[in-house]
Amino acid sequence: MTVDLSAPLTATIQFTLPASRLDHDEDIYLTYVADRSRPTEAVVVPVADLRPDLDDAGPVKAQLDVRGFAVARHTSAHVDRIGTKEGIAAYLDETAALLREAIGCSRVIAWNSVVRQNSADVTTKTVERQKAPEDGFVPASRKQPVAAVAHVDQDETWGLDLAGRAMGGDAATAAGARRCQIVNMWRPLHGPVTNAPLAMCDYRSLAPPDVSKHASMFGIGMDIHHAPAQKWGYVRHQTPGEVVWLKCFDSAQGADGSAKYCGHVAVQVDGDEDGVPEELRRPRESVEVRCVAVWE
Repeated sequence: MTVDLSAPLTATIQFTLPASRLDHDEDIYLTYVADRSRPTEAVVVPVADLRPDLDDAGPVKAQLDVRGFAVARHTSAHVDRIGTKEGIAAYLDETAALLREAIGCSRVIAWNSVVRQNSADVTTKTVERQKAPEDGFVPASRKQPVAAVAHVDQDETWGLDLAGRAMGGDAATAAGARRCQIVNMWRPLHGPVTNAPLAMCDYRSLAPPDVSKHASMFGIGMDIHHAPAQKWGYVRHQTPGEVVWLKCFDSAQGADGSAKYCGHVAVQVDGDEDGVPEELRRPRESVEVRCVAVWE
C-alpha cells in the first residue's frame, strides 16, 4: 500500500507557497476575496503509477485509513446517464451504497456532485453555498474546470459543519455522531485519461509545515505546499471502470492513527499520451461525488 517512487514518471504539480516564502502575512487568505489567491509555483515531482493497486492494495477502508485515498475497480450502471435528473439521482444512490458497503458505516449521504473538464473554455462558475444535500441538479449542466492547485477540500471546522448539514442539523449534530467522514468518489467519464489526471498524496508523507489554510467561496480549505518527502501517485490511463476515493475530512482527526485527509490535484504527467492512439486522446472529463459517511 506504499506508493512506489521507483517508476520513472514525473509530473508537474502546482503548489501554493508556504508562509516562509511569502512577503506578507498568510492570514489574509483566511478571508475570501474573489480575485485574490495565494502565490503558486510549478514543481516537477516523481509520481507513481498506482494501476497495480487496483488489484493489490486491499480493501477500500484500509486504504483510506492508511494513506487517505483508495483506488478500486467499479463498473457503474448509471454513470452514462448523469446528464439527466433521473440518471444523476441513480448515480448518487449507487455511489452512496458503494461507500457504505466499502467502509461499514451506518449510513451515507450524497451531498453533491461536480463534473469537471480540462478545456480552456470551461471556467469557474460561482455557486451558492449548499444548505442541504443536492436534489434535482444535473452537474453536466454546469461544468467546472479541473482543480489545478494541490489542496484538501475542507478543514476540520468546515468539514464538521458540512457533515452536520448533510445530517439535517449543524456542526453539533455531526459532533454528536460516533464518527463521520467526508469521502469523495472520483471517476473519469471517458478513458484512457491522458491529460490532467487526478494525483493523490500519501497522507503519511505530509508534514505539518506542508499544509496551510485558505478561505474559498464555500468555507475553509487547505493548501498543500511542496516538500521533497511527499509521495504522489495516480492511476495511469484511468478509465470509467476505475475510481478513486478521497478522504477529505474525518471527525476522529487522527485519534486512532488513521489518515485525516488526502491532498490531491490535477497534474500533467510527462509522456502520458505515449502509446495511446490519437483518436482516444481528449480533454479529461470527470465526475466526483462528495459523500458524508456517518457511524451512529
